[in-house]
Amino acid sequence: MKTINELFTLMVERRSSHFHFVPGSPIMMRQGASIAPLDSHILSPADTAKLANALLTDKQKRIFEERLEVDFSYSIPGLSRYRINVFRQRGSIAMVIATHPPSPPTMEELGLPESIKNLAAQAKSGLIVLCGPRASGKSNTLAAIINYILETRNMQVVSFENPIDFLHKNKKGIICQREKGTDFQTFENAFNSLRHQACDILVVTEFEEPDVVAHALNLAAGGNLVIVTGQAPSVQVMIDKILDIFPPHQRKQALNLLSVGLNAIISQTLLSKAAGGGLIPAFEILTGAPAIRNCLREDKLIQIHPFMSSHGREYGMVTQEQALRAMLKKNLITKDEAIAKSVRIEEFKKVLSLPY
Repeated sequence: MKTINELFTLMVERRSSHFHFVPGSPIMMRQGASIAPLDSHILSPADTAKLANALLTDKQKRIFEERLEVDFSYSIPGLSRYRINVFRQRGSIAMVIATHPPSPPTMEELGLPESIKNLAAQAKSGLIVLCGPRASGKSNTLAAIINYILETRNMQVVSFENPIDFLHKNKKGIICQREKGTDFQTFENAFNSLRHQACDILVVTEFEEPDVVAHALNLAAGGNLVIVTGQAPSVQVMIDKILDIFPPHQRKQALNLLSVGLNAIISQTLLSKAAGGGLIPAFEILTGAPAIRNCLREDKLIQIHPFMSSHGREYGMVTQEQALRAMLKKNLITKDEAIAKSVRIEEFKKVLSLPY
C-alpha cells in the first residue's frame, strides 16, 4: 500500500479532487462527477486506521475519540493544501481527502462573468452570499473573488474558515485567514474580537449556524462588507434557508436586516460542457435593488423570482433559466444537461420555448 505522502503527490499529478478511503474497497479517486479505483488493493480497517493516524495530531486524535469524526486541513509546501475528514463507519475508520491547487484560481481561469468581477471591485458594504448545491465549485469561486480583491483593493480582509481551503498572499490588500479550532475556538469569540481588528471585508465560509447568520446580517446592515458561502440550489432557497434559521418571532427582524443589508446573492451550478472535457458554471444573480428590498421588508418573497425574470436585467440580475438558455444558445451545454441541472424545470422549458 502506498504511503500517505505518495498518495498526496498522486492526487496532484492525476488532478483528482478527492480520494475516498473506505475499508472493503480500493482507494477511490474522484475526477469530475465520477469515481474510480486508484489501484487493485482492497483497504482493510487496519489500512485506513494507519493512514489516518499518520495525519492526526494528538489534539485531533482526542477530538476524534470524543466526537467520532474530525475535519482539518493539511499543507505540503510546494505541492498542495488538503482538506481531510476522518470519521467512523460500521465501527471502522474511513477518510476523505480533498485538495485544491496550491494557489487560488483567477476569475479568468474559472470563466466568471463580468458582473461578479464588478461586484468584487466595487462593493463597499452589504451582504454578498455565494451559494450552490454540494460540489458546485463555491470554494473556487470564493477564492477567485478574494484573490481579485487582494490584487486590486487597498483593504484588509479577515476570513473565518472551517477549515482553510486556499492560502492567499498579501498583495495590494492584506488578509488574515483564521481557521476554526486552530486560530479561534468559537465563531462567537471570533465575531467579538472583530471590532478590534480594523476589518474592511469579512469572509465567512460556514453560513449555517444561527449565531453566525445573525452576526453577519447585523454587520452587513450596519454598513460592513460581508461575503459568505452557503449550500442552496437557488437564490430563492438561500433566502428561505436564511430566514428559517430564525425562530418565528424573529422573522420580521431578520427580514428587515436582510432588506437593509443585502448586496447580492449568487447561486452557482456546475454543468458538463457539450464538447466534453470538463465543467462550466452557470450563475443565478440577485442584487439588492429597491424592489427586492421591498419584497423582503414586506415578506412578499413569492414576488422575487417574477421580478428577476421580468425586470432583473435592468439591475444586474439573471435567473438560472436565463443563464442556462444563454449557455445553450452558445452551444456550451446540451439541452439534456440544462434540464437535468435546472431547479425549476417547467419554467425553464417555458423559457426555452420563447424566441431568441
